[in-house]
Amino acid sequence: HVKMKNNLIHSFSKDQFQSVIDSRIEQVVNHYFDSEDTYVFVEGPRWSTLGFEKIAKGWRAYGDSPINVKDIRTIEGPFGREDNSMAWIGQIIEMDVLINKTLKTVKFRGTFVLRKCEDSKWRIEHEHFSQPAEDPYGTGDWLESE
Repeated sequence: HVKMKNNLIHSFSKDQFQSVIDSRIEQVVNHYFDSEDTYVFVEGPRWSTLGFEKIAKGWRAYGDSPINVKDIRTIEGPFGREDNSMAWIGQIIEMDVLINKTLKTVKFRGTFVLRKCEDSKWRIEHEHFSQPAEDPYGTGDWLESE
């Protein structure tokens, strides 16, 4: 996979993160593909959200929540690939978040799958932000360390 530096989808990802930091919620919403099939795995307690209208509603509610993102840093990646109409970008990020006067740092793996729309802008068709499950099978990591 190609490490991304200064291309359009990396710029898109950085703009999405900056929009979250700046609480520009309508800009965040505008980054999503307007379709009933747009599907996201959010980093919160919900498993998923299906459909642009529900995603927009979720982001607007997030904007009114006690969560205030102060910074988002990429700590691994970004990696990705793009062609004429589809792209993906994956990275591991750390976020500094102020929640009810308490500053917390959280780490997520995050992926955007993007579609180039008729207006030539990239928009999110699928996203996945999550943390690894702690030993979900009870066997530890099956990959031996070197």
